[in-house]
Amino acid sequence: MPVIAMEVKKAEQHPNADSLRVYSAIAPGYEETQIVANLENIYEVGDIVAIALSNSILKDGTKIKPSKLRGIQSFGMALGKIVEPIGSDLSDRYCQKNIEKSVLLQKWPSIELLHNVRRNLAIAEKTPKVIYRAKIKLDGTNGGIQIFTDGRIAVQSRSRIITSTSDNAGFAHWVTQNIDFFAKLVGEEHLILFGEWCGKGIQKRTSISQIDRKIFVIFALQYGGRDGKSARLEIDPERISAVIPPHPDIFVLPFFGEPIVLDFGDREQLEKASDRLNQMVEEVERCDPWVKETFGIEGLGEGVVMYPQTDTLVEGISYAELLFKAKGEKHQVIKVKKAVHIDPEVAQNVEEFVELFVTEVRLEQALTEACAGELDMKKMGAFLKWVTADIQKESVAELESAQLTWKDVGKAVMNTARQWYQEKVKLL
Repeated sequence: MPVIAMEVKKAEQHPNADSLRVYSAIAPGYEETQIVANLENIYEVGDIVAIALSNSILKDGTKIKPSKLRGIQSFGMALGKIVEPIGSDLSDRYCQKNIEKSVLLQKWPSIELLHNVRRNLAIAEKTPKVIYRAKIKLDGTNGGIQIFTDGRIAVQSRSRIITSTSDNAGFAHWVTQNIDFFAKLVGEEHLILFGEWCGKGIQKRTSISQIDRKIFVIFALQYGGRDGKSARLEIDPERISAVIPPHPDIFVLPFFGEPIVLDFGDREQLEKASDRLNQMVEEVERCDPWVKETFGIEGLGEGVVMYPQTDTLVEGISYAELLFKAKGEKHQVIKVKKAVHIDPEVAQNVEEFVELFVTEVRLEQALTEACAGELDMKKMGAFLKWVTADIQKESVAELESAQLTWKDVGKAVMNTARQWYQEKVKLL
């Protein structure tokens, strides 16, 4: 079914929900259609609205089906006010052109700590000099927007393709509401906008959560990467800004500070550079400079992500293997003395390993990622799976330094995480 320009004939408050409204929309040649919608956009009688009718499939993959919301039937989705004549078919603008073609998740890489980058380079017998640029690490939720050459648009979180009906903090719904903007970016190459969906109501810890709305902050673009074609990454803020038209809720994250050279063949130089990076992280944690400059809000920052300059890449080593992050003390998922260090922490026993890795920050992150922030005993299995997989992935160097194996620590990690989750549920 299509997306049609329809006129609002009736607009009423939902009788069973303060946060919902009930609309009746009409257009020549179509039956009068009842829609239940939230208060993000409020329509009045006479407004012309894009209505996605039942069985249409939007560009972000959302399948529109009849549903009952708090006892009232809804037969479509309102996508926003428009200026087109009543009855106009807007399917080319809002709907997928080729729904049979699958949409595959293209993940932003998992970013290591510096000592893990150094270890991986040593295993590969590489000791390069790499020029890095820092960007502020924003406390939100990772998001991506895939823009296909055929006009389709797909939305993703860090771990899955999302839609307006299976969303992540409202990101897919927001993309759908701004589908015309993203349609302008369709080109000859597959394009992915990687960024952080952050702001009001997404996280609570840092100054970015104190702004008055949700925003999408782009930190990288990826070109290609489909149909056997190699991917090309763009991290330079000026070149990204040249591609992205102005939008009040879309920002391009700038570089922070000056370039830093890391010589992985010179331990003394690495230690001096690490001291400089730790000073940078402390500065950001005291007050996020980008949030202060952009929104006038002073407050806690999370840390930095270090991006290698693309002209200093290492043969045989992927770009992702050179990326690393450094978080301030209040955001560290590993309980370390300094944000940036070139050697792994050494745990003396299993108990110290658990204390090192099963931190409050990591457990809160697992609750967000695995359970969508919802404490429910039915979701504890997914929570424990996420925690153990995350720690197992990140702790290879620490296990080696402690002369331990995952078999030695896995049970203790799971028991500690389980106890934390159960205690949180009891407090509900």
